[in-house]
Amino acid sequence: MGETMRGKRIGIIVIVLLLVGGGAYGFSQLHQQGTRTTHQRPAQSASSTTSSATTRSSAGTKRAQAVQTVLNHYRGTKNIGVAYVDLTSGASASLHGKTTFYAASVAKLPVVAYVQQAIMMRQLTWTTTFPYADAANQVPNAMVSGGTGTLQNENHQGKTYAVADLLQRTVEQSDNQASNQLLYHVALQNKTAFTQYLHQHMGMSNYSKQMSALQANRAIMTVWQQNQKASNWLQNTDWAHDKIGTLPVKVAHKIGINGAANNDAAIVLGKHQFALTIMTDGWTDAQIATLATQVYEATEK
Repeated sequence: MGETMRGKRIGIIVIVLLLVGGGAYGFSQLHQQGTRTTHQRPAQSASSTTSSATTRSSAGTKRAQAVQTVLNHYRGTKNIGVAYVDLTSGASASLHGKTTFYAASVAKLPVVAYVQQAIMMRQLTWTTTFPYADAANQVPNAMVSGGTGTLQNENHQGKTYAVADLLQRTVEQSDNQASNQLLYHVALQNKTAFTQYLHQHMGMSNYSKQMSALQANRAIMTVWQQNQKASNWLQNTDWAHDKIGTLPVKVAHKIGINGAANNDAAIVLGKHQFALTIMTDGWTDAQIATLATQVYEATEK
């Protein structure tokens, strides 16, 4: 009787152990399955992200090809250089893109970019001030001391100017003397670093008012991508609605005019944002606006 009871108890214990062991095995299998499922999710997410990026790239490439088709109609025109970059995909198109033109005030963009870079690197601030220097109007590649801007009309004797003031005038008014002050006090005081910056970001071997459409386009893109004060000022210049600015969307741009030189470097803020630079020798504002419209419409199809 005692052995029988002990046998029953042993049997019950064995059954319980089997049940517990089986449950633990089942839980382990379920946990492993759950773990495998968890590890699969990032792969699906990455695949989805890659697919989305591929789609954007493909669409951007098609837009650039459509723009190139437009530009090809101007192949026989020698007094124009054009550069286009789709800002979503990086796809590009160009016409005589490496040909250099007299950039006029478009050449202020490299100075604007370098000054903002110095601010971003905390080498100076928006409130840093510089004394007005007559010598700034005499350095190589300085803008003519007359022309556009209000600084030329002021009494400079003993006056200092803040970086923000000079930069805003340079962008919004295309102020020649303001640009010269920044070139003199910031860029040329660090000439080696300035030259290296131009080479790295704009493909320029040195600072010059002779620029290609590709270089000017990289300059406007650099300023825009810094996302600093100049990005807003470029949308509110005294020539906001001229040349490329005639498009039916917001445009951030910098024009340059001197004699036959008539240029515009722009960020077009439409449905599909893009950078567009048109450098010309002898073109009218209306001709530049027409080409800009053709490019814009090609990106909207």
